[in-house]
Amino acid sequence: MPSDVERLSEWIRAHVAEAGRVAAVVGLSGGIDSATVAALAKRALGDEVYGVIMPCESDPADAEDAKLAAEALGVSYRVVDLGPVFQALRDQLALPPNMPRLAIANLKPRLRMISLYAEAAWHNALVLGTGNRSELEIGYFTKYGDGGVDLLPIGGFLKHEVRAMARELGVPARIIDRQPSAGLWEGQTDESEMGMTYQELDTYLASGEGSPVVAGLVETMRRQSAHKRSLPPIFPR
Repeated sequence: MPSDVERLSEWIRAHVAEAGRVAAVVGLSGGIDSATVAALAKRALGDEVYGVIMPCESDPADAEDAKLAAEALGVSYRVVDLGPVFQALRDQLALPPNMPRLAIANLKPRLRMISLYAEAAWHNALVLGTGNRSELEIGYFTKYGDGGVDLLPIGGFLKHEVRAMARELGVPARIIDRQPSAGLWEGQTDESEMGMTYQELDTYLASGEGSPVVAGLVETMRRQSAHKRSLPPIFPR
């Protein structure tokens, strides 16, 4: 029976061809999810994979790890600094000083989405998303940001399953072992923002087992983020 890696690679290849495209574009963050998707795309499409590294007032180490991943996997890439665009947009919007930090930070993934689709148009490509099942189920992504993609290759896999896949695909250990972070602000980590560890989240999603605190968090996040996982409702005339 083909492995998950083989089946996913064929799935990517088939969807790209079905859409009449020839390539795939992946935003490389320096994290395990984007590296894993890039590696799958490389297996599926060879050299027709284009990575984009998009620092946006983020930790320089993120871009360095993204370059490490691309070079280790043989994926071509370019760097697009979105910092000046982000600042210019904030200036033009003239947002109030008491604006929630997350609302401002969410401008970053939405700028990245715009950049990835421009890159995809250039290369006649589809945009591959990097969200995993653990994040998608609780809405831990930005609507029309990193959620604005054409395909979600690892969207059916929990974080620990992605980690195992990354090892099989030859993703550098430094990236597999790094603390997951969306890079929204200095010191931000996924687990601190979610209020639980990925291990706790994965266990609950896989088996329904977990502390009352974890169960409450997951079910609340699922309910509040349901709108992110469906198309906008249309009034039934």
